[in-house]
Amino acid sequence: MFERLRKQIIRISPIIPIGWGLTFLCLYLYVQGPAFVQAISNFTYDAFIRNIAENQKSGAIVIVDLDDPSLNHYGQWPWSRFLVADLTRRILDAGASVVAFDVVFPEADRTSPYRIQQVIEQYFGERMSLDGLPDTIRDFDHLFANALKQGQTILGCYLQPLVKQIDDVRKIPLLDHKGFSDVVIPRHPSTTTNSLGDFLMQSDGITISIPVLSEAAQLAFFNAIPDIDSIIRSNPVIWGNGPDRVYLSLALQALRLYTGKPCIVWYGDNGVERITLGNTTIPTDEKGRVVVNYRKVLNDSASGFSSSFSTYSAMKVLNGRVGRNELEGKIVFIGASAVGLKDIKATPITQHFSGVEVHATIVDNVLAGDVLMKPGFMIGVEVLVILVIGLCLTALIARGRSWLSFLVVVGFILLSVQFSIFLLREFRFVFVPGWVILSVIVIYPVLTMIKFWQEEIQRQHVRGMFGTMVSESVLHYLENHPGSFSLSGKKAEATMFFSDVAGFTTISENLPPEKLSDLLNCYLSPMTEIIMRRGGYVDKYEGDLIMAEWGVPYAMADHALQACLAALEQQAKLDEIRPELTTRFGHVIQVRMGLNSGTVTAGNMGSSKRFQYTVMGDAVNQAARFEPVNKDYGTLITIGESTYNLVKEQVVTRQLDRIVVKGKTRPVGIYELVGVTGNVAPARLEVIQLYETSLRLHWDRRWDVALEALAAALKLDKDDGPSLNLMERIRYYQLNTPPTNWAGQYIRNSKD
Repeated sequence: MFERLRKQIIRISPIIPIGWGLTFLCLYLYVQGPAFVQAISNFTYDAFIRNIAENQKSGAIVIVDLDDPSLNHYGQWPWSRFLVADLTRRILDAGASVVAFDVVFPEADRTSPYRIQQVIEQYFGERMSLDGLPDTIRDFDHLFANALKQGQTILGCYLQPLVKQIDDVRKIPLLDHKGFSDVVIPRHPSTTTNSLGDFLMQSDGITISIPVLSEAAQLAFFNAIPDIDSIIRSNPVIWGNGPDRVYLSLALQALRLYTGKPCIVWYGDNGVERITLGNTTIPTDEKGRVVVNYRKVLNDSASGFSSSFSTYSAMKVLNGRVGRNELEGKIVFIGASAVGLKDIKATPITQHFSGVEVHATIVDNVLAGDVLMKPGFMIGVEVLVILVIGLCLTALIARGRSWLSFLVVVGFILLSVQFSIFLLREFRFVFVPGWVILSVIVIYPVLTMIKFWQEEIQRQHVRGMFGTMVSESVLHYLENHPGSFSLSGKKAEATMFFSDVAGFTTISENLPPEKLSDLLNCYLSPMTEIIMRRGGYVDKYEGDLIMAEWGVPYAMADHALQACLAALEQQAKLDEIRPELTTRFGHVIQVRMGLNSGTVTAGNMGSSKRFQYTVMGDAVNQAARFEPVNKDYGTLITIGESTYNLVKEQVVTRQLDRIVVKGKTRPVGIYELVGVTGNVAPARLEVIQLYETSLRLHWDRRWDVALEALAAALKLDKDDGPSLNLMERIRYYQLNTPPTNWAGQYIRNSKD
């Protein structure tokens, strides 16, 4: 009946159609790309990049930094060109392979002597003679140009992005200079009808260095294009002006000069496919952008900005403190981290990178062969994953158990994150699971709430059908604590209690069944009441045996103390009722008790149809062994060493022995539980002290002195069981010397 009801409810469940609807809603959001979702995806991607970031690999890159100390020493930027020329010559003389300026010089140097002469004559009407001044230093721009010609040098330029979109790139006005690259060789597959410019970012304006400088060096754009959140994650390495003109980025131009290989752009119907430098392939997207694989930050400069590469202050280069050892054979980028120059960029690694770091990182990526790849087909992959996970999650929640669907969701999210990191680290493949995870976060809670509503309806049907068959309290507990009846257990700290009536076998043989049952009820009832009053859980009765625990099923900070107090109170209660029980049943009732504390496994043990809440573990087994140990020592309550350590300040105990119980090889300390601290008679305390002294002396094999202490104890209490037992053992050892490896332990070979 119940199974038929469950199937009927599932059959009319709205989970499946709602799950499908949510899946397609997530697909719609993915296609539309709302800003808040893109922000989550970007945040996830940035975290992945920080996770996989490595140190620079090529070792070919050096940055000369126009930092605040340099500006403080040589004056504000722009510097006089003779100083920039000196900087350039020093770098080239040190053997640098390529010098790339992340700087543009769009105006003539106003500090050149001939310019100063013009200003004085024009504004002050005074003639200024340059006679005797060598021609080579009359114009600092020519001085800088000559320095640039001494090696492979690059000057940056800024390309003005096209503001208005134009359908036909042939309508874009061409820039009136020769800064575009003539070494890019477009390759057109036979099916391609578009020009390369149809796919590239376009520019209709440029800021370039003055002619005397731009003609002395190669040109390259230094634009760094951030995402909508102002963080640079990818950057174009080629830029268009019209259908065929192509500009190279500072990074790509530096690579071309460094490798000496021709730069070829491969493109087809879907845009740029890749760029090659000889045998080196640079993966790009369809617009010629490279996903930057940022490096770890190596150091923080005095200005507070970070760098991933070997960075030297321009002041140190000009002072001769940086030379051939640092620069020979390197690609040297000259850029600015000075606050006033405003060339600070945000990246996934840090919010404070100088702009030149972006270009330097791309060069290092290409030389190391670890440029990140984000191919266009990943869009289709993400759509497919969202669709599959949405439909599978819908089916799982509708048909499966709640805990299973939760584990699947958590596992899927963790697996997605780890798989994405694995693809990034091992294959440089960009797959950000932000959209996929967001879909799970949308679908799972909505469907789970619907299923909870379903189960509530189902619970009401169960109550209507079975409410008259079981008590209301049982129904209420079943509805609110279903987890407590699972077969799985949990670890807990607890104190276990075992008690047994001495000689019960003889008692049961001599009493008729009804008398025996009456005796057990008279004994077990007050004992159980004491256990429960002290917060214990009565696990089971086995004839006269009681098994109880403290600390389970709910935690107790003082479980050991409460168990000990319950044991003492039970013995006191037995002393009270013993005369009556002896009169009624003709037998003297003596009860032995054993306690031990430790870590146990607690839970419902049994089958799915019949089970009981109980505890298992070594600590339980030891507690069961300690109860019959009382017979050997003539005691009533024995506790283990773990229990003793928890209660030694609140109760009085006597160390009985070091004992190896049946089934064990290592000795454990056992103690007699005597009473509550402050409530034990002085004579009793003196007996305990004499016994423990004798016990330690016998461990040291000082038999005669130990016997003297025991004789003194027995003079105070001639019936003290532990003292009598130990005296007998010592006399045996006097005749039969223990082995040399004996450490005082007593091996007990019987379980009862």
